[in-house]
Amino acid sequence: MRTIRILTQDNSIKFDCPICKANSLCDIQYMSIQNFGLSTKTYMLVCRACGDGSVWKKFDIKDNFIYSLRLVDPILPDAPEASLDMPEDVKADYEEARLIASYSPRAAAALLRLSLQKLCKHLGEPGKHIDTDVRSLAKKPEFGERLVKAADTLRIAGNNAVHPGEMDEQDIDNICQGLFGLLNLIVHAGITQTKEWDAMYDGLPEKPRKAAEKKDGRE
Repeated sequence: MRTIRILTQDNSIKFDCPICKANSLCDIQYMSIQNFGLSTKTYMLVCRACGDGSVWKKFDIKDNFIYSLRLVDPILPDAPEASLDMPEDVKADYEEARLIASYSPRAAAALLRLSLQKLCKHLGEPGKHIDTDVRSLAKKPEFGERLVKAADTLRIAGNNAVHPGEMDEQDIDNICQGLFGLLNLIVHAGITQTKEWDAMYDGLPEKPRKAAEKKDGRE
């Protein structure tokens, strides 16, 4: 979750704009927002580089000039982007997990587990029972011990996120960001590498390729 510390008596600070990404001066503008009759301490930071405003909520207040702000809008994903070869139905859950990871790592872990279950179908498994699918993947030559560990990490963390077991919330918080990388790693091994190897093989001269296939009984 993106936060900044304010240490100034001025109405402007320098910050990294969440919209245009520039390190720029911004003007701090107080916003009066009423929720059920209660006023929340909310500010609009207007970037001088792009002119757009982002909404921040005040917290950890020491006095009127020393406090912190937490980004409220826009909601920005902090996790790695999805692999280009990630199937669309898997990617939909992955992107939702990216959006909420900084706010709820437990919910993100549960969505990544669902992404893995859907991915298993694209890797040739039934996709009904994730543990059975992972055990089946472990027997395939393209899935070594590391990738099976990656899949089990996603599965177990996702399970514990919604069914508390041996992992507490802090454990899930600590590994949540890494779970995104693990799913991308599985996509790379199971889909991307296969496409790359097939493309190289199909680019070979047809005659010696067919001869090799005949020798191996692969025709």
